[in-house]
Amino acid sequence: MNNKIQIQKTNGLFNLRPLYDLFSQSVDGIYQVVVKKVRKPRSLDQNGWLWGCIYPILLDALLNEGWEFTSVEQVHEFFKAQMTADKVVNKHTGEIITFPGSTATMDTLTFSTYCEKLREYASEYL
Repeated sequence: MNNKIQIQKTNGLFNLRPLYDLFSQSVDGIYQVVVKKVRKPRSLDQNGWLWGCIYPILLDALLNEGWEFTSVEQVHEFFKAQMTADKVVNKHTGEIITFPGSTATMDTLTFSTYCEKLREYASEYL
């Protein structure tokens, strides 16, 4: 069983009916409950700022430092690999496989943090 439900807090009170209904329909066993605050997905304005301002400035700076990037799309892929990648290790061989993350699935806070990391990278290396 892998169900996700959302519970809203209004005026200081939680409506736990969806959680109660889920548990009452479940078979006997041990269950894990993970509580995570739901945030808004990154906004179109944030995305526009990234692609229209941040990445073009980074592209110019990277070119000035000798990199041969040809587009903001390449800059995007470079920084996704640097800053958002998930790594999986083969415990027998030590081999590491990297999966680039996605900025499209970030919430507003995570996206703001990503943009701040880009600024810090530029400040330190460019």
